[in-house]
Amino acid sequence: MTFDAAPRIRVLPADLVNQIAAGEVVERPASAVKELAENALDAEAGRLEIALRGSGIDEILVRDDGHGMSREEAALALIRHATSKLATEEDLRRIATFGFRGEALPAIAAVSRLRLLTRRPDDAEGTEVLAEEGREPVVRPAGAPPGTTVVVRDLFYRTPARRKFLKSARTELAACVRAVEWLALSNPAVGFTLHHDGRPLRRFLPCAATADRVREVFPDVPLTPVEGALEGVAVLAFLGGPEHARPGARNLELLVNGRRVADRAIVAAVAAAYEGMLPAGALPPGVVYVNLDPAAVDVNVHPRKEEVRFVNPRQIYAVVRHVLRDGLARARTVGSAAGAPPGPSPAAAAEEARPWRPPVPEPLGPRTFGLVPPPSPAVPLPTFPAESAFRPGAAPALRSPPGPAAESPPVALRAGSFAALVPAGQVFLTYLICEGEDRVVLIDQHAAHERVVYEDLRAALRSGPLPSQSLLEPLPAPLRADLLAVVEEERDTLARLGFDVEAFGPDRALLRAHPAGLRGDPVEALRETLAVLTHGRGGERAVVERGLATVACHSAIRAGKRVSDAEVRALLRRMDEVDFGDHCPHGRPAWTVITRAELERMFGRR
Repeated sequence: MTFDAAPRIRVLPADLVNQIAAGEVVERPASAVKELAENALDAEAGRLEIALRGSGIDEILVRDDGHGMSREEAALALIRHATSKLATEEDLRRIATFGFRGEALPAIAAVSRLRLLTRRPDDAEGTEVLAEEGREPVVRPAGAPPGTTVVVRDLFYRTPARRKFLKSARTELAACVRAVEWLALSNPAVGFTLHHDGRPLRRFLPCAATADRVREVFPDVPLTPVEGALEGVAVLAFLGGPEHARPGARNLELLVNGRRVADRAIVAAVAAAYEGMLPAGALPPGVVYVNLDPAAVDVNVHPRKEEVRFVNPRQIYAVVRHVLRDGLARARTVGSAAGAPPGPSPAAAAEEARPWRPPVPEPLGPRTFGLVPPPSPAVPLPTFPAESAFRPGAAPALRSPPGPAAESPPVALRAGSFAALVPAGQVFLTYLICEGEDRVVLIDQHAAHERVVYEDLRAALRSGPLPSQSLLEPLPAPLRADLLAVVEEERDTLARLGFDVEAFGPDRALLRAHPAGLRGDPVEALRETLAVLTHGRGGERAVVERGLATVACHSAIRAGKRVSDAEVRALLRRMDEVDFGDHCPHGRPAWTVITRAELERMFGRR
């Protein structure tokens, strides 16, 4: 056998290996921030200072007060698979640290200019390590405070293709902010500060209680605490109510043994705990902590450690669902016992207790979408108290002819049949009762009007951007970094939806105009629209449709509003004039039917 040619299989140079690893480990500046901060946390840091320039592309600085490294350890830190966190195969099965592979620092150094400065508290002098251009790192003595400082400059300068495909500066900055928030949630006892181009963005002081840190990260949403343990799995969650749910899991953080992960079993368990309370695909905001034996979860399954594999995923699903469902039910019971049951506000209840008078229709704003009462006098529409949906003696305005009811009357409503319904009442200031031929139709006034407005907006959008209502003075809108990035990236889409808005500083925007006919707080409408636009899946058309649904929601009659008979009749006519369907744009049912036969069975008449 002869070997007359060089072998085609070869061992790659270490620098090339590290660049390949960087493609897996360091996807964007936020990835580098996460890896460096996790190293600091593994070093038992009590405070982390993170400073960025150019959204982390120009420079990332992470400084900690952890235990530092000796000169020998610092020299090894940039060698691939050199780590202080694993020694045996058994350690790999029970990982209790953020890092364990020894890949992050070499991978970052392979695509940037890196400087590491470190000193142990008892050492007389520190150590500086310089790495650039894939050359052998320079290790030398240096003055340094206790702990470790890592400075990364010119990220991806050696891989221009990767740098070219980074998103906008504001989007990359938003990802860095979210990474810091995730780490702050998992380490409430640690203090974090984040600066960008010399300006403070986030500051989290050390907290004694996890709930305090959660409130800092989610300041705008009331969250319900839920806690429990079962079968060796401990669950602690802080979750928003169904009214704050949004499509997807973007605002739901999952932390398994302190590590932020994406896990379908836990997401499904959260959705199951809210069964019957959320639209399809929607999830509440908040954070779920799941702690269990490290041997029962494998974190070594993803290059960036963003996914895990449970030894018994069905057990995790069952425990999380059980703890959350029971905890949320107890929270609702306690809320009711404390005098704050769900339903009409105290003001609405007091209004219900007064003698009834014919309601005065409220103006529907500059864009009424066809809900304009006719000039004839409105017929008084009774509003029933919350205790009973039907008041004795309040007979429907139209009775069916005598005779036996049909055994199986058709439930579907034909085109033009909504306008033929006779308004018979309103319950809970939310649901309209209408009588038809051998049936009673219950209509959710907000969902139905929302669908009508949505179809009108879709039609209007075919002719150009939606009409806007300019504000006399711009409204400041405090926004999270990720939502602020959407203001810049989706400016054209926002303009089509009727919003004139621009970023103003690191944590807010200025709202100069909003869609005409918008009800309620325009800043909240903007915030919800931005949150919807962050889910850019499905192409431009799908993104615009989701934005239209949010604008329609904020332009429709609200639940809890008294409506007149004339307004109800106008709504019924409009429901016939558009391609109505059975649901609002967010997927909630807009109406349901109770047939005469069903009512007679309820009361034992058949």
